[in-house]
Amino acid sequence: METKKENIIDKYLNTKKKKIIAGCVAGVLVIGCAGAVIYSTSSSKELVLASDEVKAEFGQRVSTNVADYLDANKSGDVDKIIKDTKEKDDLKYVTVTNKDENGNVVSKEEKDYPKVGNYEISFTYKKEKATVKVTVKDTIKPEIEAPESIDVIQYTDFSTFNFGELLKATDYSDVKDWKIDTSKVDVNTIGSYELKVSIQDKYKNKATKKLTVNVVEAPAVAEGEVAVTEVVTDENGNKKTVVTKKASSEVSKNDAVASTSPVSNKGTVNSSSSASATKPTTNSGTSKPSGNNTSSSNSSNSSSSSSKGDEHKHNYNIPITKTVHHEAVTKVVHHDAVTRQETYTVVDKEAYDEPVYETHIVCKVCGKDFGKYGGADADDHSCDTGHSYHSTKVQVGTKHHDAVTHQETKTVVVTPAYDETVVVKQAYDETVITGYKCSCGATK
Repeated sequence: METKKENIIDKYLNTKKKKIIAGCVAGVLVIGCAGAVIYSTSSSKELVLASDEVKAEFGQRVSTNVADYLDANKSGDVDKIIKDTKEKDDLKYVTVTNKDENGNVVSKEEKDYPKVGNYEISFTYKKEKATVKVTVKDTIKPEIEAPESIDVIQYTDFSTFNFGELLKATDYSDVKDWKIDTSKVDVNTIGSYELKVSIQDKYKNKATKKLTVNVVEAPAVAEGEVAVTEVVTDENGNKKTVVTKKASSEVSKNDAVASTSPVSNKGTVNSSSSASATKPTTNSGTSKPSGNNTSSSNSSNSSSSSSKGDEHKHNYNIPITKTVHHEAVTKVVHHDAVTRQETYTVVDKEAYDEPVYETHIVCKVCGKDFGKYGGADADDHSCDTGHSYHSTKVQVGTKHHDAVTHQETKTVVVTPAYDETVVVKQAYDETVITGYKCSCGATK
């Protein structure tokens, strides 16, 4: 009986031990879970980006400011993060070389937009690090500036025509040569035709433009002159063609001298873009990550500041310009007299008629002429009339003598010699860069 009671007591005690042990284990688990919660809370991220990828178009500025990438709803103290975050990137920026009208380098300018390529921007805050992958591509075609129509002289050879003087292409990338589709233009027949020009950049972005070509009759020219199609700049700075005539000695390499006979049209010709390609002076905007959770609390103050802190880093990317007027360049051209040789007759002795005489027997009274041998008749006449006669010279005719002449040559002036003042280069206004300034107003 006693043994049975002991077993019951042991069973009770064992059950109680188990409950105590279970309670202790549960207490340990609760404490452990609390510790896990506390640990998890202490290790939560404060530097949270809205996006870890940026796709930019070539020519756009890529922000390196952490304020433009933060997810304000998931990050910690945004103001503190913006202030204390350090930034590092491998962005390579574009450098543009500025040249004067003679092709001399006057300055080199680093733009505020990166080259085409793949980059990384790293942000470090305390022990946290976040990386943004940046992809810069060029997908935009060049912009073409060209006249709506041009005039060219009939029989102009388009294979040598300097289209590059008339056209202008603007693109952030380098461009290739112009492609001129002349297949619809009949330069041998006066009329209006459609011409298509195209150009593409190094990333195969292609732009095209159509313009009208008016094939006109060549102006009449004098000796020593030729008809040309000349490219000029009007008072508004626009390029256009002028059909004119020039002295042969004044024709420049950019003038298109028309032929006097039909020429072959090859369909498509190339023209250099070296003198007509330009790059935009400013960027096309700022590329930022997409999304609606990026921080805006400090965007107005941080947009112009470095991602390394509140210190402003000057970016001298705004050109300072002035307009310089260039007077026309002229020179005096002497034109020799235009002459020709003429042959004429000189009379040394005028033509004349010489009288021819014979000795005849003539009556002194009545003047009757008895001829050279009429002596017997003269005797009979004298016996009959009592007239006397005598021998005398009588004109019986004339002998013609032609004029005596010889030939001489003389020089005849067709056009007198003269001096002409010709314009070598038209007057124009040029916008020149005198320096650069930062968006904050600082200059250099």
